[in-house]
Amino acid sequence: MLSIIRKIVGYLASAVLSWMIILAATQLLLRWFFSTGISWADIQLRQMVLLTGLLGGVLAASENRHIRIDLLDHFGNPRIKKILHLVMSILATGCTFFLGYLSISFIISERESGTLLRNFFFGIGIPQWYIELAMPICFFLMGIFFLSSVIFPEKEDNSEEKLT
Repeated sequence: MLSIIRKIVGYLASAVLSWMIILAATQLLLRWFFSTGISWADIQLRQMVLLTGLLGGVLAASENRHIRIDLLDHFGNPRIKKILHLVMSILATGCTFFLGYLSISFIISERESGTLLRNFFFGIGIPQWYIELAMPICFFLMGIFFLSSVIFPEKEDNSEEKLT
């Protein structure tokens, strides 16, 4: 199930990033050559930067390629490395679930305030909290991936091999 989620998030991140590149390039060309632009493009690009960062975080957590404290990995004893990896995964799980909880509280307050993203797409305005729903979803997905690395630890850490 987690591998299916990983693939879906990867495809979604690719689609969002592709749309960002196309939209930004179009906006740039329109401004340079025609002294005009797309009224909703800047707002949408700002929101998509947030979404791309969150989706990238989910992908990094799913592949165990997230930011680590390398100082702790320099201990020679494999047993100490496994214990430190377990502790770090537990902390990361707690932090991401807590951030997911906080983002739900944030979205509830945004929903109550009724903030609209005017001109979000082809002049259509949408409530801002629709876009912000990505925050708790992504944080909880990150937490699930971190939790899975606690419950099902890898026999050996191949994160450096994955990067090359």
